[in-house]
Amino acid sequence: MHYQEKLDNIFAEGSLWQHRTLRTIFDPFSSEYDETTIDEKIEILKKIKNNKIELSELIDDYKEFYLEENKPNVINSVEYGLRILLVNALK
Repeated sequence: MHYQEKLDNIFAEGSLWQHRTLRTIFDPFSSEYDETTIDEKIEILKKIKNNKIELSELIDDYKEFYLEENKPNVINSVEYGLRILLVNALK
């Protein structure tokens, strides 16, 4: 299944649909990221987990998608975005 199809399956219903690019949680340098709080980002991660999709697989798909879109800056921000989430989730 393609990256966007996976996201459609996860986020097709409800208010989280607007965050289906996942730049909301993985790209702290994007405008999408600024649209949600850390708590909302964690809720998005929980929704992914509840849909039984491995986060590592989704991250790989995310990176591949943005590689095809020729957006290396988006790919390079993933680990930083995850670090921010982890630090804040453990507070």
